[in-house]
Amino acid sequence: MSSSAPLTYPRWIALSLARAFQTDDEAPGGRGATALLGRAMACVGPEHRPWLQPLCQHLASLSAPVWRGMTPQALAAHLQQRPEFQAGFAPECPALQVRRLLLRPARMTPPPFALEDLPLPGWHTVADLAAGLGIDLAMLDVLAGPAQRYREATAMPHRPHVQATGHYRALLVPKRRGGLRLIEAPMPALKAVQRRLLRSLLDLLPVHEAAHGFVAGRNVASHAGHHAGQAWVFRFDLQDFFPSIGAARIRALFRTLGVGEAVADHLTTLCTVRTPRAVRERLQDEGGLSWHDLRRLASPHLPQGAPTSPQLANLCAFRLDLRLDSLAQRFGARYSRYADDLVFSGATSPALDAARLHAWMRAIAHDEGFRLRADKTRLMRSGGRQTVTGLVVNETPHLSRPDYDRLRAELHRLGREPAVDLSLRAPLLGRLAWARQFVAPSRQAKLQRLFDAISFVQ
Repeated sequence: MSSSAPLTYPRWIALSLARAFQTDDEAPGGRGATALLGRAMACVGPEHRPWLQPLCQHLASLSAPVWRGMTPQALAAHLQQRPEFQAGFAPECPALQVRRLLLRPARMTPPPFALEDLPLPGWHTVADLAAGLGIDLAMLDVLAGPAQRYREATAMPHRPHVQATGHYRALLVPKRRGGLRLIEAPMPALKAVQRRLLRSLLDLLPVHEAAHGFVAGRNVASHAGHHAGQAWVFRFDLQDFFPSIGAARIRALFRTLGVGEAVADHLTTLCTVRTPRAVRERLQDEGGLSWHDLRRLASPHLPQGAPTSPQLANLCAFRLDLRLDSLAQRFGARYSRYADDLVFSGATSPALDAARLHAWMRAIAHDEGFRLRADKTRLMRSGGRQTVTGLVVNETPHLSRPDYDRLRAELHRLGREPAVDLSLRAPLLGRLAWARQFVAPSRQAKLQRLFDAISFVQ
């Protein structure tokens, strides 16, 4: 039963009884049939004992894990399906009305079986969430309150007093092959909270073994190395990976961890963003965005640029990785993913049925809410150059000759200039550190000499 379902009269009765049943259910004997019956009669009256008694006997027979895993909404849905509950609405029964509301304190439900031993934070209420993130309730409301859930981050004519605060900067970065890349970077206050959320919760959750992007102990090198020396490499790319993951999927993830609805709503709002209309129009003018793409950006989605987005994307893609890993095994191949870059590889035996693998891959990705970029799909045989995330993997992962020559030429050019802005030093140093992992020692030394010859000035 969804919390957004219409509140019909039977549902209201079921919700009231569910809350009464769960009140004091952790006290000694609180889940016994007699205790359940006493709370139910206090809620709707003792005249309903004839049908309440068998209903309570059924509930008392439920196992402890099943009972603890039920939210009030889930228990209410279960009640409405029971014939004992439906008997209470028979014409010969006294009229049903709620006489007294019994409410239990907000609490988390147990996480899934495989996660039960993780030291997850106890965020039972929104106040617990604020304290766990190191902010007060007022600040949490500013960052993730109801005003942040309106369609546009502007005041509405009929509600001028309600206006969402913009907590993101939209950066449009030119792509190498044309077009613009949207980076939605959170402002410092929100970014600090997202980093605390990442450390205190998200980093505790395991991702699939096939995920190599933004995972401790795995990186581009491990992703590429997984496919080195193979007879064939089949590379795919997901379109709009982060915007494809919407608020509903993020909220479902948090609910799976056992947090209540209010806490899940705040966590979802903290981690998602709606792209402002002006930015969407700019992207539309640039071309290349379909109506479907624009609709995704207008809805709450994972922002590319937030510290929480990579881990949330990996967690939401767990089932995709699980299914694609099984697909690879079916084809006698191996599979890994680095963010939106998906790669299969294998030996010559059994022979690759490329069309069939592609069809299955596309169907699974679509079923999981993702789309493939047709222009990035590429099958590479061992007779030609095989590349994964910019590295040649025909034998061992190494930097391609054109990429090495391009970096060497840039360092040589900067070394001949009398003064180079100091702000370029850090990006160049990062590129140099990256390249040195995948070139021979002699080339490492040459690149380092070229870098050392550059005169950086403030």
